[in-house]
Amino acid sequence: MSRKIKKLLKAFPAELKEDVIRVLSIIDHSNKLDFSSIFEVNFSGSKLNIPERIYMNEPSLLQYNTLTDRQQVVLNCLFTRHHDGFIREEHLNKIINQCNDYNWIIPYIIQLTGEYVIEILQVIKDNLDSIDKSIIKEFIAENATFYNTIESRVISYWNYYFRSNYPAITDYVGYEIIEYFNA
Repeated sequence: MSRKIKKLLKAFPAELKEDVIRVLSIIDHSNKLDFSSIFEVNFSGSKLNIPERIYMNEPSLLQYNTLTDRQQVVLNCLFTRHHDGFIREEHLNKIINQCNDYNWIIPYIIQLTGEYVIEILQVIKDNLDSIDKSIIKEFIAENATFYNTIESRVISYWNYYFRSNYPAITDYVGYEIIEYFNA
């Protein structure tokens, strides 16, 4: 097993090992830079090391369709870390309503909340009611420092990129998501 695969296995709970290996087997790893640094979160008693950004090519639709439902969710989570915001948004749309079935999606959603692509934030906000809030609360309680960083990023991105469009931070979609998580 390659070092790269061993590292990416740590982005998901251990019980998904075979699914992650299957997903990684259909991804083109031809780029010299596969992924950048990682962020670490606690999840149900385990530490996950999730890539900040990946630089991998998406599999073909034909390859994607050979995966089980759970493997497709693994792949979609992984591609929410893609360097291209359009690809992150596309894969977020595929998993946002599956958080209650696969609660290990939550770290990927929370991380996206701390990013600057407003279209991605809107997808999250539009689907908050479909996510069991107790799963979010449990994750935040396990990852207070990580979550504080996400909150700080939301405020920083609003201040730098969106303040002129949303003079009141309470009108900014990223802040609305954070308020929902904190309520």
